[in-house]
Amino acid sequence: MEKSALSPAFNQGLRQIVYEKLKEAIVLGSIKPGSKLSEIELAEQMAVSRTPVREAIRQLAQTGLVTLTPRRGAYVTMPSLKDASDLYELRTELEILAVENLCSFPPSDELRRYRSVFEIMTDETSTERYVIEDRAFHFMIYQSCTNRFLTMMLNNIADLINLCRPFSVERSAITDFTLGHLAIIDAILTGKTTKAKEETRKHITISKESLLSYLKSRSTEDQEYIK
Repeated sequence: MEKSALSPAFNQGLRQIVYEKLKEAIVLGSIKPGSKLSEIELAEQMAVSRTPVREAIRQLAQTGLVTLTPRRGAYVTMPSLKDASDLYELRTELEILAVENLCSFPPSDELRRYRSVFEIMTDETSTERYVIEDRAFHFMIYQSCTNRFLTMMLNNIADLINLCRPFSVERSAITDFTLGHLAIIDAILTGKTTKAKEETRKHITISKESLLSYLKSRSTEDQEYIK
């Protein structure tokens, strides 16, 4: 096989690796929203050239995780109030549909496992630990849904939700969220579809209000790059 035929595949593989690593660092909060992304520094940290880093940043901008601002550069996106509100409005309706679906085909073992996780959490539980379990719980709901198109839509906005998730718990007690999870789980396990949908709306509304409260507290200067 000719050498030239291998080069594109290798380059594409390297670009994808850099993209996945950078996306993971952003979604998990290792690189905070509002942080400027330096191609030089990132290339040095990942021991690659600037080219795959530049391409990864452009690809992340297409997903909304990164914002490109003329003359200022690339920043990890901090959603505006409107964007956050719109995102969580969409999330609410999609997750209600997913929970309704789960009531017909409940992943009982997984639900009981998460019930055990959330019922021992208190307001003293670290935000980091809660966010990890919260992310996993909602991902389980997405993946357990038997409507593949609904799962696809939820997965498409999952990274943006995960970007917001740490800030959505800034203005409320941890138990405000864990009690919501328990109510959703119990309703699904007992086949109470209407109750499960109501609790899902209530749970995400608390997250939305907490997120918007956090964003409102930020200064105009902190949010200027997203305009």
